Amino acid sequence: MQSIIFSLASRYALSRAEVIQEIESAFARQLSQWYRQEIMVFLREGMQLEIVAYSNKNGLPVQNILDLPAVLSRRRFMAFLEDHLATAGVIKLVRLLKGFERRLLWGEVVRNRAGDHLLVETEIISDEPIIAICPLNRIGLHERNTGRFQPGQRRAFHLRRIEPVLVNGTPRAKVVLDRVSKTLTENLLRHHLGDTTYRFQFRCLKRYVGHKSIVLTTRRLPREVIIAVDRELQERIEVRIVKALL
Repeated sequence: MQSIIFSLASRYALSRAEVIQEIESAFARQLSQWYRQEIMVFLREGMQLEIVAYSNKNGLPVQNILDLPAVLSRRRFMAFLEDHLATAGVIKLVRLLKGFERRLLWGEVVRNRAGDHLLVETEIISDEPIIAICPLNRIGLHERNTGRFQPGQRRAFHLRRIEPVLVNGTPRAKVVLDRVSKTLTENLLRHHLGDTTYRFQFRCLKRYVGHKSIVLTTRRLPREVIIAVDRELQERIEVRIVKALL
């Protein structure tokens, strides 16, 4: 049984304990619906499920050991189990990646079809490539037809949202990017400031996509940094020096 558990854990990026917990909880919910009573399931040696039904008789709790329903063949058993573990693996991944939302991502365009969203290969976690989408309406009008998003080109994106979805019945992590957020302006400034970022306080007050971003700062930003962000976004970066950020 250990080899089966470890195989499932590796396939769905779960720990051994998570696989066991998901097996027990998944079948407990399904069997509770079928039997219309509270069911607890425990995984025993040899991938055997111990099914315990709980009820009340004359005010006293009663436990009964049940068999798996005959309708649940080994093939259906494994199909149900793998569907549930695939969903659990995606939900775990989404929870992990949620903490990276609103960050800067650099990605390589892998598909750009007229009137469709971009497909971008990027890495949220180092050395773990993932395909993300950038909807057409999340790219400024000034950039859509400029040839700046051809396959193989590398561009900066704002990580907008990560959520679990079903694609043709298969659970997937959907990663949505954009090029229009004012957070992208701020993150690009931080990126180009590098190790010196801590010396500066700034925020993007407003962004007019394709025209300019208005940045407030308490001290002058390096000219080369402003130019680098200007070129990446294809819009003017207007810097206003203030005494304090409100």
